[in-house]
Amino acid sequence: MEFHCRALLILISLVASRAVVAQDRILMMNGEIHEGRVLGQSTLEVRYLQLRKSGSWKERAEPTEEVFSVIDSLGRERIWYFHDTVFGNDLTTEQMRWFLNGERDARKGYKPIWPMVGAFATGAGLVIGLNWEMNGMFLPPIVAGAMALPRVHVTPGSISNPLMEGDEYYATGYARVGRSKRVIRCLISTFAGVAVGLAVRQLIINPTLDYE
Repeated sequence: MEFHCRALLILISLVASRAVVAQDRILMMNGEIHEGRVLGQSTLEVRYLQLRKSGSWKERAEPTEEVFSVIDSLGRERIWYFHDTVFGNDLTTEQMRWFLNGERDARKGYKPIWPMVGAFATGAGLVIGLNWEMNGMFLPPIVAGAMALPRVHVTPGSISNPLMEGDEYYATGYARVGRSKRVIRCLISTFAGVAVGLAVRQLIINPTLDYE
């Protein structure tokens, strides 16, 4: 019984220590968050230990110019970003915080489903309907480029904090990441549509025409 109690205490302490370590967070300027045990911070870099899936630790370093802030396990934040138009930092600290929140939410939750469906249909439809077997490879970059123009609509449920909805800096960050996701995914969807269109032409339509 005593052995089981000790084992349980050791297990609880390990889980608790791991949870505490995971509370150290590094907020990057691209909206990503890295978790781990921060070893040191300087004007050059932020060094930290990151826990791998295997359970081992890996030391990593991020250039300080790419770090917005570092939050330790007690919730204390050290902000490395500074507002200075000379260095291209046009937003204030709070404005940049909202901008990064928009990027983070878009990266996690933005889903350009209908643009992807339209891109697939465009690729397949033009190849099948207009017999664009040779010109089909020009469609993906054209469609993807066109997808960079429309406004980005927020995916319902992707906003982590309702108070951020309607803020212009949050919306700008959301649109920045959302637009790039839409372009890349529509590029892939158009390629898939062209591939399906070519398959339909080669396997179904063209053999029928040759037979006639």
